[in-house]
Formats: sequence, C-alpha cells, structure tokens
Amino acid sequence: MFFELRGEYRPKPSYDVCIVGSGAAGITLAAKARAEGLSVFLAEGGGLDYEDYSQALYRGEVVGDEYFPLDEARLRYFGGTTNHWGGMCRPLEEHDFRPKSASPMGGWPIAKTDLDPFLPEVRDVLEIPEHPPDIPLDGDGTLRRVHFVFSPPVRFAEKYGPAFEADGGIDVCFNANIVEVDFDGRAVRRARFRNYGEDSIWVSARAFVLACGGIENSRFLLHWNRGLNGALGDAGGMVGRYWMEHPTATIGDFLVCGDFAFPDDNVYLPFSRDRMYLAPTPAFLDAHGILNCRLRFDRVHHGAVDRMLSAATCPADGWLASILGDADSWNLPVGWVRASSEQVPDPDNRVTLGDDADALGVPRPVVHWRRSALDKKTVRTVALQAAAYLAQADLGRMKLHDWLIDPGDDFACEGGGHCPGGYHHMGGTRMAASPATGVVDRDCRVFGTENLYMAGSSVFPSTGYCNPTMSIAQLALRLGSHLGAALG
Repeated sequence: MFFELRGEYRPKPSYDVCIVGSGAAGITLAAKARAEGLSVFLAEGGGLDYEDYSQALYRGEVVGDEYFPLDEARLRYFGGTTNHWGGMCRPLEEHDFRPKSASPMGGWPIAKTDLDPFLPEVRDVLEIPEHPPDIPLDGDGTLRRVHFVFSPPVRFAEKYGPAFEADGGIDVCFNANIVEVDFDGRAVRRARFRNYGEDSIWVSARAFVLACGGIENSRFLLHWNRGLNGALGDAGGMVGRYWMEHPTATIGDFLVCGDFAFPDDNVYLPFSRDRMYLAPTPAFLDAHGILNCRLRFDRVHHGAVDRMLSAATCPADGWLASILGDADSWNLPVGWVRASSEQVPDPDNRVTLGDDADALGVPRPVVHWRRSALDKKTVRTVALQAAAYLAQADLGRMKLHDWLIDPGDDFACEGGGHCPGGYHHMGGTRMAASPATGVVDRDCRVFGTENLYMAGSSVFPSTGYCNPTMSIAQLALRLGSHLGAALG
C-alpha cells in the first residue's frame, strides 16, 4: 500500500523487514522479501516524482580530485536512480572477487558462485538476455572481447509500483526520511522517520536494511555511531573508508583497417551496434600488477571524421580512399576509445561528515576521493596492449591522448565522455571477513548488530569494471533469500 508520512498516518505495530531507500537495491529487496512471505515497510525519502527540496538533501562536499556535484549524481524519489539509468548490464567477473597482487584489499568474503544462483532471477528483474561468452582475441592470452547487454531500461517505480500499491503486505511510505535508530546494544528495535515538516513516526521491525546508496549508507552509520561509540559496524574504524568509483575517461581515437566488426543488432540490445568492448585477461592483470579495466570503442557517424582519420593510417595503399568512397558515413569504422576501470581500494578515499547539516539535522557528507598512480597505470597498460594488438594484427590503429602516455598521475577529460567517473558510488560499508577490515559480513549484516543490514554497492570491497546495477540486484536478491530463511 502507498502512504504519505503526515500527521494522520500510523504504521503497523511491527514489520518483518524495514527497508530504507527505494532504488534498485531497495525495491529489488522489497519484492524478494514479499516473495519470501515477509511483511515490509519501505521508506522513500522523496515522493513519487522529483522535488527540489528532497534532492537538496544529497548536497555535500568533495575533497581531492574533481568530481560531480553530489546532488547531481543520484535521484531522490521513488525508483531512485533507476529513473534515469542507461540500462548497461554485466555481472562482476570471477577474478573480481579475489584479491589481486596489485590490490590485496580487493578480495570479497564471497565468490561469484555465491551470486550465480540469482542470475536467472536478476535477468527477470532487469529484463535482459544472457550475456554472450567472451571471445579471446590473441594467441598470447592478453585480451578478450567482452559484452554488455542492455535493460530496456527498467524503471523500477513503474515496474513494481502498481503491485506494491495493491499489496497489503507492504507499506511504501513517501517523504519518510530516516533520522534516528533505537539500538539496544545488540539489535535495532525501531527507527524514526521524519517528513519535511514536523511529523515523525517510529517504525518497529525484526530486521532493518539501509539501501540508501553508496554515500548515504556510510553517512547514516557515521552519524548514528557518534552517539553509540562505533557500535554499528565501526569497531575497526572502517565505516566510510574504501569509497570507490570507476575512473572513466576518453583516452584516444581509433580507426579499424581489417576484420574487426562491430556487433549485429540481432545479438545485442539497443546502443550496442556501435560499441565494442575489450578487456584484459586475469593472467595479464597479474603479470603487469594492474587492476581490471575495459575499453569501449564508440563508432561515430557524423562530424569529427577528418580528425579521426588523421589520427592513424593503415598499411594498405589506397585503403583510406577506398573506404571513404565505398562506405556510407554511417558505417565508417572510426571513433573514440573510452576506458572505465577498477579503482584500487584506498582507506583514504572515504566518506566523512561535514560541519553543515541538512534540513533534517543530519550532517552533510564529505567525499574524499583521488585517483592513484595505479589507477592510471591500469588504463595506460591495457590501452597500450590494445593498440599494439590492433597494429600487429593489421586490424587498425589507436592514437592515445598525450595525458595518458605521460608518466604523471594526472587524469584528463579530453574528448568528452563520462569524466571523471561513471556516477558509480561503491564501498564505504565494505563486506569483509571481520570487523577489522570491513563493516558488514558475508550476509551484508552490520558487524556488532543482530539485525541491521546494508544493501547496494556500498558493500563492494572492490569494483571490477562492470556497471554495478546488475550486481546490486543480485546481492539484494541474495539478501532477501537470507532474510526469508532467517525470519520466515
């Protein structure tokens, strides 16, 4: 059922699960919990549509490298950022769950096999097909062609809203902003929610889940722990630490000379016909001491063609003239290369609390974020390998931008694209084997508590290069299954 938090509204005496946040994680978890037979209170801090006063609660400060304004990086109303996501999907890879030689803190306490059972279900949630298999590209085993598929994209509010509104077992409460928890030293017994006026309610539940996003999850734990001596998952001082993004930049131009075709429409969903993706193999990562990375080759159709063609030449005499004469400009195999990579987990990249408070009295977040020498080395090493492969196989040429070749640590934003990141907020309440290295256990339960959980990409100990939404949904389904077994 749908409700507004206002004076006359009273929640049920208790619920099985109280979920805070109605983005991809919160809605997926709520639907799974209902399928497990659990009663649910789903709190959304915004309303059914965008409102400036709600979005303003996302404002914060960034210290370090240039980054997007925090209130422009997420949406704060029913459905969350799924109201405008692009639908790009690929699950994390097997080696993304293991610590790497270059990133010992990047290991997860679970494996890919722990999420694989939820692949059929997550495909139904996101309305995506199975991913085509990766294709090895060279005999040395250094590169592979990888594939993304695209959700329509699913707008979670539209897909699940009607069922939630008609379901008496779930109360969806709008303009319900969590401000306080009642923690007895072992469990959260109830939580207080406020609207944008003076109305507030207490909600009791057997389990509580924060699904507020990759900044807000840390922000609330930090705020509450000030009065609880770190009892909510901060015994090791880990709350807020190891915050990550996907360093993302346009790194150069390409021209295809040989049989290096772009995919057909009948294999991939929209947007993919003019994109192809290359990634290194796990052996290449280990051999070069780098992290995971993918290169996206975007074919252009109009404009900038002369600049692209002047960036490279191909070996066959007259080839450029023949392709310009024979091919429609729509199919010219030229364009730009964009990289999106795993970021090294760094404890100094973190979420802290600022001196200013939002309209509800909660301190605003401060995100400390810098890209490292290893982050740049990762992109440069993979790009140089791809350029060498294309040239040696007479398949094409790449011209990398000067800033990437420069040995310094600086990133640049030449050529547009999503720079400096992918709007992917990860880490801060990382999953770990113990409180010494993380905030939640393998079941996403906050250390030091019996019934407080985290959902979403804030639990990621490492990021891989894949867009996080598919993995967020898999983790939410896994958490819902766990809660069903524990509370059912």
